[in-house]
Amino acid sequence: VNTQEAIWLRAMENVNEDEYHELYRFISKDHLDPRAYSHFNVEGEIVFKSIRFLPKKMLFDVKDNREKKSEIKLYVRGMLVTDHFEDLLPRYLNFVHGVVDSDDLPLDVPQEQLQQDKIITEISKKLVQKVLEMMRESAAEDDSEDLDEKKEEETSWSKFYGEFGKNLK
Repeated sequence: VNTQEAIWLRAMENVNEDEYHELYRFISKDHLDPRAYSHFNVEGEIVFKSIRFLPKKMLFDVKDNREKKSEIKLYVRGMLVTDHFEDLLPRYLNFVHGVVDSDDLPLDVPQEQLQQDKIITEISKKLVQKVLEMMRESAAEDDSEDLDEKKEEETSWSKFYGEFGKNLK
């Protein structure tokens, strides 16, 4: 197990869908597969790798939006820094699960200093953009599938919004 490279560090072509689903079930403690996931690398001013997941249903511990509890795990050079880093995603996206691994962050800095770090701010901006983009793509896919099937029932995007709309509003 220790010789295997983490999924988010591997090339996207070398990871199959079952591995993504297994990672989601492990980090979210959910028994369902994710609604959507996105694996991306950012290189430029800052360098980080990330995998984010949209759940199919609201998990029981995320129902209350007042508590700011991010479900993004922060790694630095493959080492876990924290399980719940509140400043990576805004509170309205607290249902998104995922992993972020940055090579630019220092390992020996306390979490309080990390929260005010410029690199964390940039990572947060990119993550929010990517999560919203993933939601838009998921909605577009659902709309085209539903139009093709011509179902009279609720679209899966409207079900998703019914489930997570309270957070998104």
